Amino acid sequence: MREEVHGWTGKILRVDLSRRRVDFEDTLNYAHDYIGGRGIATRIAWNELKPGCGPYDEDNLLLIFTGPLTGTSAPFSGRTTLCTVAPQAYPTPWFTRASLGGHWGPELKYAGFDGLVLRGIADAPVYLWIEDGKVTIHDARDLWGLGTYDTQLKLFERHGKDVRVLAIGQAGENLSRISIINTETESAAGQGGFGAVMGAKNLKAIAVRGRGRVTIARPAEFSQLCRAIAKEAHGSHGWPHDPQLDPDKVARYGQKFQACTQQCTTPCRDARYYTRVPGVMCRNKVYAGQVDCIAALFPGIKGTYYDWDLGFEAGFEVGRLSNDYGLNQWDIIIGVVPWLRACRDAGLLRDLDGMAIDLDNPYFWAELFRKIAYREGIGDALAEGGRRAPEILGFGQDLVKQFYTAWGYAGHWDGHADKINFIFYPYWIVAALQWAMDSRDPISSGHGYVQSMMCWNPVRSPDFGISWEQISAVGEQLYGTADAVDPQSGYAAKEIPAVWHGHRSVMKDSLPLDDQVFPRLFSRYTPDGRSRVGDMLGTSFEYNLFTTATGVDITEPQFETLAERVLNLDRALAIRNYGRSREDDETVIAAFEYPENEVNPFVGEPKAIDRGRFLELMDAYYHRRGWDVETGYPTRETLVRLDLEDVAQQLSPQLPPF
Repeated sequence: MREEVHGWTGKILRVDLSRRRVDFEDTLNYAHDYIGGRGIATRIAWNELKPGCGPYDEDNLLLIFTGPLTGTSAPFSGRTTLCTVAPQAYPTPWFTRASLGGHWGPELKYAGFDGLVLRGIADAPVYLWIEDGKVTIHDARDLWGLGTYDTQLKLFERHGKDVRVLAIGQAGENLSRISIINTETESAAGQGGFGAVMGAKNLKAIAVRGRGRVTIARPAEFSQLCRAIAKEAHGSHGWPHDPQLDPDKVARYGQKFQACTQQCTTPCRDARYYTRVPGVMCRNKVYAGQVDCIAALFPGIKGTYYDWDLGFEAGFEVGRLSNDYGLNQWDIIIGVVPWLRACRDAGLLRDLDGMAIDLDNPYFWAELFRKIAYREGIGDALAEGGRRAPEILGFGQDLVKQFYTAWGYAGHWDGHADKINFIFYPYWIVAALQWAMDSRDPISSGHGYVQSMMCWNPVRSPDFGISWEQISAVGEQLYGTADAVDPQSGYAAKEIPAVWHGHRSVMKDSLPLDDQVFPRLFSRYTPDGRSRVGDMLGTSFEYNLFTTATGVDITEPQFETLAERVLNLDRALAIRNYGRSREDDETVIAAFEYPENEVNPFVGEPKAIDRGRFLELMDAYYHRRGWDVETGYPTRETLVRLDLEDVAQQLSPQLPPF
């Protein structure tokens, strides 16, 4: 007799677009061993993704998964994790992940599915329609060529305004390596080029409506826990100031708070929704939509790294245009545009196919986006992503390195290639380790450590942060040594938080939970500066949400082991399918060989990486992980300990002996 299912719906949807075939699979084949989201997707990829598979191959899988907390009242839940062979990944497209917010993931759960496994290539453009356990494949030739917004509107007209839609724009259709999968007005799987994977599969959109619900194993306990965690996060969110609405923008543009995911209970400082913003380029239009994260920088800030001035209205319009085409805003603002500007200033590039590189002109941005989305002129090279474009065009190869940290991704919370998130030594050492060991921008682990350390310390946040004494005590308790958090500790013990937050990254991507909020480390409202609810430490929130929702009877260390298993399986997949090794990991060092972007006042001078000491730190990281120091491969002993004997067997010729 099948066990009762809580947290999950119990069903995975499989669609083969080549054969137009729909099948179903039991979620419990994976859930207890791999949590959900990223964990289940990685296990399926290990089982089914062929070595060397490219992003546009028929055999490539697009895995779209919720987790056991999606569609529940768990605070800061509701996200969706996507995994595939990523076109943006450089120099080798390999398997990695992305994440999106909005309401699509919960709707999929309410429709009866925990996840979706897509394979094959349709013989003509199609979209999927999912409704209460039923799945049909529809012709999408009338949608092909539309932007992400018009695609959603067309599907609302066809299926009702209450449906939720994932869609690609023209950039995805034309296989841009920096194309996104979009939902609603702003939420997107932005990094990785996943829109091009949908485009290669001739899949324009996935529309879903669900009227079901997600059952909870211990509903009273779960509800009480959710309320307590939401209250703790409201009082201690980790930002240097509480977000406020702008009275002028409220009056002129209808500004209001709007969360980027279904169960977010605390507004981010950058997330705002606008109901009426007049167009500048299209003066007959009035725009509405959300602004999150990097999109807030489209207007520009004179005298900074974003040294342009579009103004709010044109900046909003430009941001909407990039989303409609389906373009990766992070790669454009942090990578492509700074590189173009640097090439112009160095005399390497006069114009953009005859149009002056004028960052104060919204028409320049509009033309740049159009060229990338349709692969016209220089846009054909830029559509390959900012890291590949210089090699294709034959100029600016040295200039581009200052903007891209690793794996084809522009800098993000690293302190070097990242020009907006200020991090001082020694905290960026942990970021460097995270970049070295990941397959993409490692932000789900980076936010956990480097963002927390910078937002909570009294140098960066004198009015909001906690004391160095409190930070030291938390470091001692959490990592086993204060050296992991001490501003004068140099390279000492930095492998410990890199390993620990790697596991937390898996938890966040598998449950899934908002990675800006979790893990809960610090608090202004406890004597010792550590986050807690009653006797429960903030670092235990994820475990307790998981067990009360699902009823799975495991200890907290066992839950940690589930995350460790996923991380090691992900590494094994990179080794088997793409030849990943320590040699690849070490290529990240070059991005940190010029000074940091902010100076630690206790040190007094900018720091670049010390190659020798960092290599020793990598040794320590591999040892702590149970990976071979010479190759960076998990040892047989580690894989067997994590119940991955079948993985060890497949990798047997490559693995070091016990």
